[in-house]
Order: sequence, then C-alpha cells, then structure tokens
Amino acid sequence: MKFIKAVLSSILTIAILAWFFPNIDYSNSLTLIIAGIVLTLLEKLLRPVLKILFLPINVVTLGLFSLVINVFILYLATYFVPGFVINNVIVLGIHLNQFFSLLLASAMIGFLQGAFALIL
Repeated sequence: MKFIKAVLSSILTIAILAWFFPNIDYSNSLTLIIAGIVLTLLEKLLRPVLKILFLPINVVTLGLFSLVINVFILYLATYFVPGFVINNVIVLGIHLNQFFSLLLASAMIGFLQGAFALIL
C-alpha cells in the first residue's frame, strides 16, 4: 500500500510540474505512469544504497552531497524512461546547465512529494 501511494505521489508530482514548467515534459500518459514507477523504484531501492556508499562524503559536506544523489536519481529516471525529459532551464536570464536544471527539478519534486505525503 505504501508503494502504491509513493507511485501515485510521483505520478501526480511529475504531472503538476510538467503542467507548470515547460522544461519538464512527458510524451503521453503511459510515459507519465512509467516515469512515476521508475522514479519511485529508484528512490526506494537505489537511494538507500547510495546514501550508505557515500556516507563519508555526505558527512564531510554536512549533508549537501545528498543533493547530488537526488540529481543522479532524477537523471537515471529520465535516462531509463524515453519520453520523460527535463530540459535546461533559464532562471532570471541565466541559462542553467543540465545538472542545475535537474537540481531545481529535484527540489521541486521533493517539495511536492513532501506535501503529498502529508495529504495522503
């Protein structure tokens, strides 16, 4: 039941962000569902392993390396799901590269999923 809630939260988050931000896009509803499932699986299976592997670096950077882990997970989700794309962003006239675009999208996904966790 927790997994289904997490998948629904991911699907809803991606759909809302794609509606509000033109740099986040998915090709059709099937791609949206697959992206939600893949993102949830990566968060549930790969994130704990990466946190343990990079624990020393995360301690030295006072937890900031977890942002890099979040970006990597989101990059893998866009890599594994064809049709799910996060393009480069322009913020206040500044062109952000792929890493910072994924970082911004990761922060927005984390915020929305946290809000949905409170609601669901």
